[in-house]
Amino acid sequence: MTQSGWGDNLSLSEPQMDREHGALLAEADEFSAAVDAGASRAELEMRLTRLIEGFQDHFDAEEILMRSRGFPWLEPHIDEHRKLIGQMRELRDALGSGSIKLCDALALFVRMWAEQHIKGPDASFAQFLHQGNAGSGAAMSCGQ
Repeated sequence: MTQSGWGDNLSLSEPQMDREHGALLAEADEFSAAVDAGASRAELEMRLTRLIEGFQDHFDAEEILMRSRGFPWLEPHIDEHRKLIGQMRELRDALGSGSIKLCDALALFVRMWAEQHIKGPDASFAQFLHQGNAGSGAAMSCGQ
């Protein structure tokens, strides 16, 4: 079920966000490849934990930027971030306990959610930045 990676259809024309999104989707693809290769449950759990941490780091940085720029839809955007992290943690825990073995479905869920989030809420934020509505905050800095 390995995916094809980053595509121009996901570009927001915000270089730092695009780099981070590309890295997250590459990590999701690596998880999917590990599933396809029959990796152990422990390895899949470790990869999923790393993916969760990557998403959390990105979300934290993105939320700081949104606050600094006065993004008016910050709270709903944060709610989406929290929802995904919560769902991913629940799935990781279920994978670790052996109560689920839907790894292909899990990899697809993460990828689809990320793509929909990039094309929807993140695209709205990028548009907000492009329209010059952003406050006087410093240059874009969404990452580590």
